[in-house]
Amino acid sequence: MPSVSVIMNVRNGASTLREALDSVLMQTFHDWELIVWDDRSSDESAQIVAEYRDPRIRYFLSPEATSLGKARRDAIRQATGAWLAFLDQDDIWLPRKLEMQMALADVTTGLIYGRTVRFYPSGLERDYDQTHEFTLLPEGDIFNQLFTDSCFIAMSSAVFRRAAVEAIGGIPEAIQIVPDYWLYVAVARRYRVGAVQEVVCRYRMHGANTSRLAALKMNQEVLWLIDQWADQLDPWTVALCRKRHFTAIALEEMRKPETAARGLARL
Repeated sequence: MPSVSVIMNVRNGASTLREALDSVLMQTFHDWELIVWDDRSSDESAQIVAEYRDPRIRYFLSPEATSLGKARRDAIRQATGAWLAFLDQDDIWLPRKLEMQMALADVTTGLIYGRTVRFYPSGLERDYDQTHEFTLLPEGDIFNQLFTDSCFIAMSSAVFRRAAVEAIGGIPEAIQIVPDYWLYVAVARRYRVGAVQEVVCRYRMHGANTSRLAALKMNQEVLWLIDQWADQLDPWTVALCRKRHFTAIALEEMRKPETAARGLARL
């Protein structure tokens, strides 16, 4: 059994997949397995994975195309490691990412993340977490901050104790677009969170990012998530979060002529 199961959910990721795979192979921490869960790609993703002969890489083809939430759940079921790390097909790990995170792992910690840099096709780079861009990343009990500061963790920077994910019951079936946010919140409610204050991951920005393609559905799911935890948050925080995401939904609706009036009324 490896220490870390790396999960890479893939759907038509041929253009960036090699960079992501290579960044796992270049890790200074070697005790891992890589689960590539292919969500019915129609491009050359499967052939690219087949080029890699490392026995630690395990490829699975999903029986059907699914939501990200179900794809994450299905991939997690194949994991055998004590820790679950996630790397999306278009992101890149720095070589010491797993080494630095496993150095922080202890029995009280359920989630460890690290600083992430967004990079754009133009060459522009920015901190992923602009709320804490010039301060230390939050550690310890960060449950409330995941609501007041919104979702500031990049999934490709995170590792979860597998026992912690099992203890919270995994990802609910109601979650299709934001399984990552659910995991952060549910694990942080029960466990201490650690953070590597150095950059561990590069997050690629492009027109096909989920946050851009499914913004309306994403904000609707986040509202559902807030409702699940509302009784464990102060009313001011709940009101602030709802206002933030209702505004985001309204702005998305106003982009289309057929829903513009509804969006304006919501705003």
